Amino acid sequence: MLDNLSHLPAFSLVDGLAKEIATNNVVIGAPPGAGKSTVLPLSLLNAALDGKILLMQPRRVVVRNLADYLAKQLGESVGQTIGYRIRGESKVSTQTRIELITEGILTRIIQNDPELTGVSAIVFDEFHERSIHSDFGLALALEVQAGLRDDLRILVMSATLALEPLSRLLEKHSALPLSHLNTQGRAYPVEVFYYKDTFAKDIVVNTTQVVKNAVARHDGDVLVFLPSRATINAVERELNSFSQSQDIAIYPLYGALGKSAQQQALVADSEGRKKVILATNIAETSLTIEGVKVVVDSLWENRAQYHPASDMTQITMQRISQASATQRAGRAGRVSEGVCYRLCSRESFERLSHHSAAQIEREDISSFLLDTYAWGSKPNELALLTPPTATQEAIAQKKLQRIHCIDESLSITAYGKKVAELPCQPHLANLLLVCQNTNPSLDKSMQGLFKNSSAGSLKGVSKEAMQAATPFVVALSESGVSGQNTPLVSELLRTLSAAERTQITSQATRYARFAGIESNSLSISALDDDAIGLCIAIAYPLQVAFLREAKSASHQSTRKADGSGHIIQDYKLASGKGAQVSGLSSKAAPQWLAVLHGQHIGNTVKIRQAQPISESLLRGIFPHAFNQQQRIRLNRVSGLMEARTITGFYDIDLDTTPVSKGTRSKDSAYWEQATVDAWLGYLESLVLKEWPLSEADWQWWRRVKLAAQYELPQPQSFGEDAPWPKSLNDVVHQAKEGLTGHLARCSSLKMLHKLPWKTALNNGLTWPQQDALSTLLPMTVRIPTGREAALDYRESGDVVLSVKLTEMYSQSAPIVIGNGRITVVCELLSPAGRPLQTTSDLGTFWEGSYKEIQKEMKGRYPKHFWPDNPAVSKPTTKTKKHL
Repeated sequence: MLDNLSHLPAFSLVDGLAKEIATNNVVIGAPPGAGKSTVLPLSLLNAALDGKILLMQPRRVVVRNLADYLAKQLGESVGQTIGYRIRGESKVSTQTRIELITEGILTRIIQNDPELTGVSAIVFDEFHERSIHSDFGLALALEVQAGLRDDLRILVMSATLALEPLSRLLEKHSALPLSHLNTQGRAYPVEVFYYKDTFAKDIVVNTTQVVKNAVARHDGDVLVFLPSRATINAVERELNSFSQSQDIAIYPLYGALGKSAQQQALVADSEGRKKVILATNIAETSLTIEGVKVVVDSLWENRAQYHPASDMTQITMQRISQASATQRAGRAGRVSEGVCYRLCSRESFERLSHHSAAQIEREDISSFLLDTYAWGSKPNELALLTPPTATQEAIAQKKLQRIHCIDESLSITAYGKKVAELPCQPHLANLLLVCQNTNPSLDKSMQGLFKNSSAGSLKGVSKEAMQAATPFVVALSESGVSGQNTPLVSELLRTLSAAERTQITSQATRYARFAGIESNSLSISALDDDAIGLCIAIAYPLQVAFLREAKSASHQSTRKADGSGHIIQDYKLASGKGAQVSGLSSKAAPQWLAVLHGQHIGNTVKIRQAQPISESLLRGIFPHAFNQQQRIRLNRVSGLMEARTITGFYDIDLDTTPVSKGTRSKDSAYWEQATVDAWLGYLESLVLKEWPLSEADWQWWRRVKLAAQYELPQPQSFGEDAPWPKSLNDVVHQAKEGLTGHLARCSSLKMLHKLPWKTALNNGLTWPQQDALSTLLPMTVRIPTGREAALDYRESGDVVLSVKLTEMYSQSAPIVIGNGRITVVCELLSPAGRPLQTTSDLGTFWEGSYKEIQKEMKGRYPKHFWPDNPAVSKPTTKTKKHL
């Protein structure tokens, strides 16, 4: 069965895996292209495992194609020995022994059947991608093994992840012994070439140029990694005439692409032409694309980042990690020797982060938290490689409390358990259940929405209209479909292309029964506009937007226009965040908008998809959100904290009057605490770069970040080390007691910037952490002249020593800190203090490029000492006259 795969490096692990899996859990480390995703799962069919093997993969396209490949190795069709299950699609039978699944499926399987009946092993492939689902799935599997199934086997495979932390986690929580298997080989070597640094604005132009050169220079197909569907389309347009003249075929490959179109990108061109596949990181792992011998890597990707201040998840373009780049390069060595072109310099590549941040650190964890509570546990009780921070938990708890999934004691409610059963995010599941209007645990403001109208409607919107709209709102919320010409959801739905209409309707069909409607009655053309707005508002209450200056007669004359000539309207979100929208077709902008999608641009949210909604409808569904209260609020214009009586909707002020000093003096304790809470809320809303810190404060924070990144030890700790904080908000939470006095007396942004942040935040660390920070990540190092030179901890993660070149004579060994794990980058300067060279390997520098610098410096600075052998020369700051 495996003979035709014996050339793959992972084949060397087959016998060892068969032996170890019989009694142990196993961790396997193998580089990209070693064949671990194909050879090892098939080898388990011959192992002593009595039951089905679940093979987890991070992407749907990988599940389908890997299942097809594995089945072909057995001479079978998918659905026999090899099957798969993804959301909304499955091919399994009673014969199936290896079932490939996407990661979210495992959580559902375990929640529904904690004993995992009929399952003998779970394989976590591509664990280095660190999705929330893989981390959570592993934690649940370990609990099942420890409490119910000591015959269950767990196998974790990774290509680029540092395995030591994972091994420690498994050794601590496994019910069975842990074995380690590794292979260092890859199928075929890949030669890597570097290009000039490519910034976001240059991606299309530079990628196009490198692709043209690669097509001309090399045989085989070309796989191009780009950050997004938009950049794929742009590069495809740029290559259009070139592809026709060279008789090559261009194929896009991204997640939202239809299944048949994805398949075309993965197989040989039907006309035998050379292929150029333009792909997102969907093609990064466990996916062999026939004929690829060349990879062109832009080194950019789109990443999701949750913003608590607006309750929105934003997709941003950013540099990938070195680990991801290694994965991508490996695609060129799957079928033969290959080459990889990286669109940056070698020096810039070496400054990329080593690994990508875990998904749990970047995204909204409310769904994960609800699933954890439904399991009967808490995050700090789970075997998580990266647990969420206290700040993340607090934000997610507030979201779940707003929809009554958890109570004040942070226990899951009966309604929360029902929400957790639905296959979508909690806020969308809540919308579906609201439309059913049958659960007594619903928010009281949502109960009986249609009871008081003889026509069964709420302010003119019928229950049937809401039930018809809800599945489409949920589907559009989850899809990548975006309107090109209008921000209005109702218009967008009615102007979809045929392919997009099919995609959205297919997704909506999956949710129809949860909204209490038959799927065959779904119709985009029959949707009610008011029902669409109402559904969006129920799902995203903090994304409801109010038109600024709506009561001003001069508002019409103060509108701005964007680059396309569309009028820009200013809104404020219920979260308190400012927002803008352009492209509204009507002359009079709606006073209220229910926002479905938005994008953070600077300090403002750009509204991409929204629907008008009336205030009467909002008052009908959120009566308790419209209220009057006395609050402390930051005036963003003046920069002052102001005490005001506010009538509004969440953080939208509809009417406001100042509170007198006399009134405040009657309850000073309340107003002091309100001031503290207001500042903490303001800090929580800031993105990292906006924090009111001095450069010295930033240096401190970057040291803490490095300590967390490298999980540095805490030698003065008694017992287990406390986890290093992962965010500034987490540090503030820990230092809250010490900060309270400062914040209570702080009345303006100007005063906020003057607070002793470094001292206050440092006190939020434990004493062993403070000691480890000062000793393992010092502010200075002693250089050969005996001087204590300052280290510069940079945002990139580099630790830089800027020093005159002559002061480093005699130093050949690398300068290391962080328990020997971090190499200091030396920025060598001329006698005038100008940069000459940057290196982390002085020994190689003295023997190499120093010679050219020596010639130049002798001519420019003849009075200084430029020895032929600086590695053994005396360091100095003096001229030759004073030596």
